[in-house]
Amino acid sequence: MKQLGNQLGKLPGKRLGNSTMRRLLRSEKGQAAVLVMITATSMMALAAASVETGHVYYAYQRLVASTNSAALAGAAAMPNTTQASLNVAQYSSQSGDLNATSMLLNVTATPTYQCLNAVSNTLNVACETSTGAAGGYNALSVTQTATIPMWFGGLIGMHQMNVSYTAKAAMAGGQNTPWNIAIVLDATPSMAYYDNGMQCNGTQLTCAKGGIQALLNDLYPCGLGQTCASSTTYVDSVSLFVFPAVTSGTVYKDSTCGVGSPTAVAYTFPDPPSNTTLPSSDTYLVVTWSNDYKTTDSSTALNTSSHMVIAAGGGGCSGVSTRFEWTYYPQAIDAAQAALLVQQAANPGSQNAMIILGDGDLNACASNANTTAGACNTTPISLIASEGTLNGTGTIASNPSGYESYAYPSALGECGQAVLEAQAATAAGTKVYTIGYGSPTTGSCVTDKTYSASMTATGGTWGPGKQGCDALAAMASAAVNFYSDDGSGCEASAPSNQNITKLTAIFRAITSNLSTPRLIPSGTT
Repeated sequence: MKQLGNQLGKLPGKRLGNSTMRRLLRSEKGQAAVLVMITATSMMALAAASVETGHVYYAYQRLVASTNSAALAGAAAMPNTTQASLNVAQYSSQSGDLNATSMLLNVTATPTYQCLNAVSNTLNVACETSTGAAGGYNALSVTQTATIPMWFGGLIGMHQMNVSYTAKAAMAGGQNTPWNIAIVLDATPSMAYYDNGMQCNGTQLTCAKGGIQALLNDLYPCGLGQTCASSTTYVDSVSLFVFPAVTSGTVYKDSTCGVGSPTAVAYTFPDPPSNTTLPSSDTYLVVTWSNDYKTTDSSTALNTSSHMVIAAGGGGCSGVSTRFEWTYYPQAIDAAQAALLVQQAANPGSQNAMIILGDGDLNACASNANTTAGACNTTPISLIASEGTLNGTGTIASNPSGYESYAYPSALGECGQAVLEAQAATAAGTKVYTIGYGSPTTGSCVTDKTYSASMTATGGTWGPGKQGCDALAAMASAAVNFYSDDGSGCEASAPSNQNITKLTAIFRAITSNLSTPRLIPSGTT
């Protein structure tokens, strides 16, 4: 029986069944391996495609962002198209520029300048040339092209992708943010000199007043569609401060036709350093906050019945006249800044700006001044302390702590004091603009030759031995806020301002600078 069983176990059919089963089992394992390989490959391909898509999208967004940045940077320098082109390149993604990235190769940035009707009509931004004259451009278009190197595209023969983007921006101007603008005007004897004909046919003060008229023409005194008056909600409100000061009882003569000139007074300090405010009987303020200088925003002529316009020499009136006291800015700057803060507090949401025009050479004299250190003590005596003692006066015996001090108010370091007071206004939120008119680059700021403040401001550096041109640059809130007629070799710090040397164009440039450039739809015409 056992023998029979052994024979049955050796039958061919039994062996065939086991072998076939084993082959079938091996075949199913192979199919599963193939399926796993196909699935894994597909998943890897999908993952690679997803990563590549994200990579391309992110690189393209970098191109978009840098093109927008380049367009805004270019518009900020307009109407100077030379500087605007340099700004476009600097903020582009081209190799070596600020927004360069390995994600974008072979980048080219191309600016195109345009005069667009929509920008003129809708944003009230006129087309201008680089010198501020009519014509030129009011917008630019920037196109950037680039190649995006692919990470996985080589697997399908696609090693890179070509992309491009265009951004368009309007240059600054035409804004309707409420501004409180205090003009601080030099009316010292040097402003009675006749201009060399580059600015106007008249005295330097006459030319300066013409610049103020240009500013008023470009500002927006009230909301669109309103008739502008003192009772109207203002957009750009302007006040005028003039130094030297005059008596409060005669100041009206500067803003009234045909009544003569006001009575000038010295820069008086009631009791320094605790009280440095000008006595109430005297004033730097010629015209308080005004928004009636135009009857409407769209007016092309100034309102000749406005005291502000009259003070600026409009309507055939002489306006502000010169005063026989020498130059000293700090107290006038303080008076203007105090008025700005009061006006801003009364009008929440408004912003403050101060425009200072002069040659930057402070040279006021004081009795018993420390002449050895550079102070002046000749007639007229323009710096006076009603009580107490001014710094920079006396001797080591009579004024041991102050005779060599340039701390405000002082007969020493007068230009440095102006820089410090202007920078204090900047620190308080005021945008300070300075305009150099015949500003000297040698032989000025003699009271600062030894004792003066030393500082690096956003507009420029200041220290002992610097000149009037340097003082005005350092007084400005930023380099782009300093302008100059370049009459004595004094050149604006910012390249974008160096072609703007006419006072009328400078004041118009300041109007534009009060706003910011804006991106506009690429299809704007």
